[in-house]
Amino acid sequence: MAASLIFELGFALPDAQPAAPGQPFRILLLGDFSGTNKPQALAQRAARRLDIDNFDRELARLAPAIGATVDGDAIAVEVRELDDFHPDQLYQKSHAFTDLRAQRERLRNPATFAQAAQDLTGQAHAPAAPAPQAAAHTPLDRLVRQLVGQLPSGPDPRQADYVAAADAVIASRMRALLHDPAFQRMEATWRGAHLLTTSLELGDELQLHVLDVGADELRADPQALHRVLTERAGADSEPWSLLCCLHGFDTGATDIHTLSVLGALAAQAQAPLLAAGTPGGGDAETAADWNALRASQQAKWIALACPRILLRLPYGKATDPVTAFAFEETDGGFEHEHYLWGAGSLACTAMLGRAFQENGWDMTASDVLDLDDLPAHVVRRDGESHLQPCAEMLLDESARDALLRQGVMPLLSHKQRAAVRLARSQSIADPAAELSGPWNT
Repeated sequence: MAASLIFELGFALPDAQPAAPGQPFRILLLGDFSGTNKPQALAQRAARRLDIDNFDRELARLAPAIGATVDGDAIAVEVRELDDFHPDQLYQKSHAFTDLRAQRERLRNPATFAQAAQDLTGQAHAPAAPAPQAAAHTPLDRLVRQLVGQLPSGPDPRQADYVAAADAVIASRMRALLHDPAFQRMEATWRGAHLLTTSLELGDELQLHVLDVGADELRADPQALHRVLTERAGADSEPWSLLCCLHGFDTGATDIHTLSVLGALAAQAQAPLLAAGTPGGGDAETAADWNALRASQQAKWIALACPRILLRLPYGKATDPVTAFAFEETDGGFEHEHYLWGAGSLACTAMLGRAFQENGWDMTASDVLDLDDLPAHVVRRDGESHLQPCAEMLLDESARDALLRQGVMPLLSHKQRAAVRLARSQSIADPAAELSGPWNT
């Protein structure tokens, strides 16, 4: 399969070339940065430089649009700054909460509480301090009197209960939005990019660029990247040093084909491809194709990393408070997939970037194998506190070795630290080989 793909691309794979003196280390981050808002065909898009200073401007320029589904309703979410992913901003800006927000405000306002409560219950709400009157004669009157009792003057004490009930409804809807797959993918993409801008010392020597490309676009036409990687490499014509893909690839037929093409393009661009590996997807028939890819020329230009890494803490009083309404993200059946996980390739890219910071082009891919300062989420289980593994799970030696044999780089979590360690830097090649790049040629 590999040989036929190279033939279809119309070029033979070149030998690796060393980086020129003074050449910058240019990282190209491939991900879906705009969602449903893509005005141009992939081959016409240009990469954009990204750093901590222009991050908000580039995010606003790409104007991500998310098509989420919440409780069966189609919800359109527009993002113009990183804070727009936060529940406080979503509550204020998203149409998904317009009616609930107005209802909550009416319940909080003593002047409108009674009418708002009546609208919710369909029954007239008794005043906080009822005036003396004749004894109630109807069953409804008697029931209301029993519920109300002799209440003191001032705010109705049931107002807090109504507001709490409104908060519970809002919180449930907010959890559904935050955990919607389309919303999670977009948030992980931008928070992953932000992780790189804050963990690397970006400048003229070490650069980060982003290219807006969806997973379906890559799988449908991976060769469309050829022009972007070569003809549209940048106004300064500097070559790329590393391609970091935020999309995950498994061992199914479609992803093997896509990886084979991307690997050939990476070799042509002299920039290795780092991508996220995802388990499963293959069968006995595709196993032979996977083995053929691992034995191909382009295999040494491809690296896959897994598991994923934690990108933010769940929202809540003890972690990242929400002020607009009462909210704990971990309430209501919080599950593993409700965490915001990012591609393992992000961690490996940060490590390679730091290796260049420390050693320049004399670096090796194994100079930096740790990534610290990841979100630390402490959970209670069986009466004890446990640190949520920053790379999803604690891999034992057997699981680690199994991934290495499959050509995947395992990310290992620490039990007591919010950090991950790369078990070994390698390509997918079989026999095992280092990842080719301008640093080891």
